[in-house]
Amino acid sequence: MTEPLNVAGEGGRLTYRFRPARPGIRLSVVLLHGLTGDERVMWVLESALPPGSLMVAPRGPFPAELGGYSWRRTEGGGWPAIEDFEEAVTALSGLLDDLEARGLDRSRLILVGFSQGAALAFAAACQPRSRPAGVVALAGFLPSGDVTCLARLPVFWVHGTADKLVPVARGRADADRLRSAGAHVLLCESDVGHKLGADCLRGLKAWIAETFPGLSES
Repeated sequence: MTEPLNVAGEGGRLTYRFRPARPGIRLSVVLLHGLTGDERVMWVLESALPPGSLMVAPRGPFPAELGGYSWRRTEGGGWPAIEDFEEAVTALSGLLDDLEARGLDRSRLILVGFSQGAALAFAAACQPRSRPAGVVALAGFLPSGDVTCLARLPVFWVHGTADKLVPVARGRADADRLRSAGAHVLLCESDVGHKLGADCLRGLKAWIAETFPGLSES
């Protein structure tokens, strides 16, 4: 298997970890870490993705107060709104533009966000330059604001019933809010905390296969 490349951001671009797709019809996946994460922590999801997928894991542009990185400039003030991610969405859009020359396929692009990274994924999906073909929200939340921009978006939402950082009640309410906006949401709950459970990992694989039929398997 090809070793991932670590690319340092220059000229306002994001630092990221990248592995190109193998030849054939492949998924393009952007892995968005949570608060205090970086470009390495989401790579553990590799086994949940179709073999040979293009994978990129960018680093948040702002240092987090507790270490690591963030997708918003400031962390105070409660749950963020869509506009709080404007700078990060602009940076992510630029990265997607750059990666099209390296094989990124927007018709098979999914944004996989953990916690704060899921909120960024929804904010990015509201913009034409960064709208994916699907979003996977892992222990995440939906930013406040108008989410009618997410109509018809396929979403796989994963939440732990024992999550103390983002309570499952918040996840359920946000999933309902997405459905009301016209998104196509499948919610998977596991008896775990702030992480992805094994049963929802299997559910993620099934959702990808159903949402993106015809992907190469080897």
